Amino acid sequence: MTRPMRSGPVLVALVLALLALAPPTAAVAAGSYTVTVDGGGAAFLYKICLKTTTTVNTYPAGHGDRVCSGKKGSTDGSFDLTAEYTDGDTVWMDVEMLVDLSGHSRTKDNVEITGSHSCTLKGALYAGKFTCENAINKKSFSTPPIAPYEVDVDDAEAPVVQLLTLMAWCVSAAAVVGLLLTGMTLASQLRRGALEERTEYTKQIAFVMAACLLATTAGPIVEALGFSQ
Repeated sequence: MTRPMRSGPVLVALVLALLALAPPTAAVAAGSYTVTVDGGGAAFLYKICLKTTTTVNTYPAGHGDRVCSGKKGSTDGSFDLTAEYTDGDTVWMDVEMLVDLSGHSRTKDNVEITGSHSCTLKGALYAGKFTCENAINKKSFSTPPIAPYEVDVDDAEAPVVQLLTLMAWCVSAAAVVGLLLTGMTLASQLRRGALEERTEYTKQIAFVMAACLLATTAGPIVEALGFSQ
């Protein structure tokens, strides 16, 4: 009975000795994931965040679930982001493009980069491109679509229609005033006897009067088309 009793402590001591000889750095390396980001070619301000399955499941959203770079630009060059990692985790990055100084931004969230340790962000505002070692994980920023502005000319109450109508009548009124001023100027020249320049002056007056007469039709034409009915 005494021999088994002695072998137990010896076995425990042997296991503890083997654990003490194991390198401690192996556990640290397996618990982190580092990505090098090169933003030297980005002609805009941005922020990049790194997250893993471990960080998302361990910490609440907005309180440690991801590691962020803070606001950066092209002058910051390359930098590293490191997050907690467990073997088998999925790794994502959130890319945020800051479009103005008031804090508005465009984001590309949950870009999977599992297996990649080097990413690049480059390009211009609204045309940035984010790529990692894995070519599948490539995201591009595009200019926001602008819907065409359509004017309902049949709606007389539409602000744009009312503005166009007002502008047309203003053009007509200005043309009438122009005709009056042109006639007064011509009468003044003839009264002073400036006949030596009459031919050239009459030609210029004719062009001005023709333009004014044409412009006076703007308001009536708009009225006839029914924009202001």
